[in-house]
Amino acid sequence: MDDEDVDEGMASIILFCEAHEPLNIEYGFSFKDNTGREVGGGASRVKQFGPYVMDDISEDNVVWVPNFAKRSTLLKSLANGTLVIEFRMRPNDPTKPSPFIPENPSKCKIIQSMFMDEGSSDIIIEVDEQQANDDALMMAKTLPVIFHAHRFILQKCSTPLYEMCGSGEDISNPTIRITNVSPAIFRCLLKYIYGFKVSNHIMKSHAKEIIDMADRFGVSGLKLETEAFIVRETTFTVENVMDHLHFADMKNCALLKEATMDFIVENKVEVLEKVSLNDAPGGLLADVLSAVARGENARNGNAVPSACEGDQYITMRVSELRSKADAKGLDVDGSREMLIAALKQSS
Repeated sequence: MDDEDVDEGMASIILFCEAHEPLNIEYGFSFKDNTGREVGGGASRVKQFGPYVMDDISEDNVVWVPNFAKRSTLLKSLANGTLVIEFRMRPNDPTKPSPFIPENPSKCKIIQSMFMDEGSSDIIIEVDEQQANDDALMMAKTLPVIFHAHRFILQKCSTPLYEMCGSGEDISNPTIRITNVSPAIFRCLLKYIYGFKVSNHIMKSHAKEIIDMADRFGVSGLKLETEAFIVRETTFTVENVMDHLHFADMKNCALLKEATMDFIVENKVEVLEKVSLNDAPGGLLADVLSAVARGENARNGNAVPSACEGDQYITMRVSELRSKADAKGLDVDGSREMLIAALKQSS
């Protein structure tokens, strides 16, 4: 830890563990303004702390988080002169599987070299962020952003985009127009279609926009990868859990819904006290019971007893369901119920 690692105008956090036994935890923190609204924080992290020995400060029992917020932001968020930081932690379960992310089928240098290649492209995509029928903005309308693409690649990677190109011999108009879409986010989608990876920096700033567009254009691999990023990087709180739950339900993000349900079950008393459940999405009973069963199994260290594999699907985590579905060549972008039904039918 060195002051030189901290940028000017930025603040850092040091967390020190005094547990006398090794401790493996998942933790996160956030800070709030004087209204209790969360205005910043760090992503969830995992740390294996070593046993604390008197007067022994080492990397084994210290977490150093430099440049986590601007000092000016913190000063504006003081509550009666005090900075309120909420710290959350829970035991990390090393047996919990990593989120399943399907491999990008276009990950090939030949395909990547064709991205935006005007000479070989046979489709022009014009992307305009404005509504096509927004008369009030017609005078101030900006020119659409042009993307060059290939019909055969869209056919394999995005059915909605391919269908917009026309079918059969209908190639008289090789230009398609897409409105009400951010050209910058569409570029991320198209780059993924051509085998490139979307950076974590862009995902951090535009994750839900990327999921919305990937869902709209049927690019399920990008949708699932971005969903896994949200689950990995989000510190769930009673203030934000319902927003995530509604988004997960609306966009059919099974992994994100599972993570929100795990949080709700693990923090049920606080959620009941502070969160209104009147506007919660319907049909959550099966998700709640699955989260409860997973928690009980984790505490007991037991697998789910069953007579056959089909019965075990009921309490499997979404990542495991997706992995099994992918291995059988099934669609992995669907709700828990859809995944379980497809797996049972294929058994």
